[in-house]
Amino acid sequence: MSIVLALTGLAVLLIALIIFVRNQQIGTDGTNRGSTRRGIILLMFFGLLLGLASQLPVFRG
Repeated sequence: MSIVLALTGLAVLLIALIIFVRNQQIGTDGTNRGSTRRGIILLMFFGLLLGLASQLPVFRG
């Protein structure tokens, strides 16, 4: 179970990275980038939370 949580956390972080890079390439006008930044922050937090949760003894087995 811990490996599944760790891989899911890495996948979420990879998705956040892809969205971040695409957001940088959109342009300099900055339209609708605030909600995208909030989404990136939430995805990064969720990915890190999953990665750290995979280290808990409850999920090792």
